[in-house]
Amino acid sequence: MRMSTGRLALLDAAEKLVARRGIHGVSSRDVLKEAGQRNNSAISYHFGSWHGLLDAIWSRHAPTINAERAALVAAAERDAPPTLDRLVHAYVHPLATQVHTSDPGYWARFNEQWLATAPLDVLSPPASAARGAHYYPSDESLDVLSALLVRIADELGPPEIAARHRVGLMVRFVIGAYAAYERAREDGDAPAPDLFEDEIIALACAMLRVPRVNR
Repeated sequence: MRMSTGRLALLDAAEKLVARRGIHGVSSRDVLKEAGQRNNSAISYHFGSWHGLLDAIWSRHAPTINAERAALVAAAERDAPPTLDRLVHAYVHPLATQVHTSDPGYWARFNEQWLATAPLDVLSPPASAARGAHYYPSDESLDVLSALLVRIADELGPPEIAARHRVGLMVRFVIGAYAAYERAREDGDAPAPDLFEDEIIALACAMLRVPRVNR
């Protein structure tokens, strides 16, 4: 089913503005103006609510990323056991692909702004559905990948709860790095995509391998 021009304009405008200003730095009026919409109820008409609009932005990126991630996780699991490097690649590569398919792109920055509203432990499910954007959406492929990464990080040293937090911090690092990449690309100062991806994967793996800090 083809998306209407008005709906697409609202999605594009909201993703761009939230990416640049943050979830709490953008109003419905800002989005309507950016999208060239004169109907003040356009967001409610197309998405039901402001949070419905945010969810719709997430939903237009997530299926492609999740499908690619699920395939990479399945391939990694054919190893016995899956290696840390391949699992981290399974997390990073679909995000990198999504970022590189749009220029200018706002997905990583939108993701970063969403993460800014989430609890420290981004891998935990929301305490309540009423929390709106204050949780990090997940799906089966990310849940499976997170559990595998936590298991490996736990075996490398930290106890399970610390390992889960460490994986969550790795997620924040990767998203933040690609948000910075998007900004650099807009300024014409971004490194080569493949080299950048390889470096991010290496650094993310190092975050999970670093010895436990004892106090």
